[in-house]
Amino acid sequence: MISSVYERKREIGIYTSIGLAPSHVSFLFIAEALAFAVLSVVLGYILAQVLASIFAGTSLWAGITVNYSSLAGVAAMILVILVVLVSVIYPSRVAAAIAIPDVNRAWKLPESKGNTMEVMLPVQLKYQEYKGVGGYVFKYLTEHQNVSHGLFSTGEVNIASICPIIQGISCCPSLCLNLKARVWLAPFDFGITQKVDVQFCPAPDDPEFLGIKVNLIREAGEANAWRRINKAFLNQMRKQLLMWRSLEKEAQDGYEEALESPLRVI
Repeated sequence: MISSVYERKREIGIYTSIGLAPSHVSFLFIAEALAFAVLSVVLGYILAQVLASIFAGTSLWAGITVNYSSLAGVAAMILVILVVLVSVIYPSRVAAAIAIPDVNRAWKLPESKGNTMEVMLPVQLKYQEYKGVGGYVFKYLTEHQNVSHGLFSTGEVNIASICPIIQGISCCPSLCLNLKARVWLAPFDFGITQKVDVQFCPAPDDPEFLGIKVNLIREAGEANAWRRINKAFLNQMRKQLLMWRSLEKEAQDGYEEALESPLRVI
């Protein structure tokens, strides 16, 4: 299992690049070991029955009676599975360590400044993609309007500004698209309300690409609960953006049209 981990370093890198967390990569190796354990137990059980039927009529097994449903046989199968799972603990930790792109094992929220929190999502887009991704985020937020379940509920979602991009150059130097919404966070009994301002702007590390900045402004609710619950909200946003890459070209173009059709500039 350890050799398999080191031989598949490039594969682990691909898993990380498409958004799998180190814990997900670790679980992949545990699931693989569990599959091997189950297969070996089933094949071993079948092999034992076949050999018993072959040698039952020979002098080699004279006087031996085989009980296929004995507790000792079941215990042996469980022992094999446990041994395999124990043997994969260290290799799975090695795989998780390889999958960590930096020294931080988990993503952390930045410190809030009073009632405001500014978060740069770990996503970079081509300038040609911003309308499609913007339409995707717009539709995702509008689908949570007037709902009483899930992680959050939104009010009216508005397009505050949209700037055309011609040949990869934005007419606006600092902001290409701006979505605004009022969001209520679950559990709704806490009464946590905030304004969400999603901005598509040039990435700080590489201005040739677009980044997504989310400004959160607390309007109601206890401050510590607001900061704690927002991690789940932002994680959900990150997962949705990862799913964008899996969509077909036709679907991505459809979201671009959805952004332009309900255009409401406030």
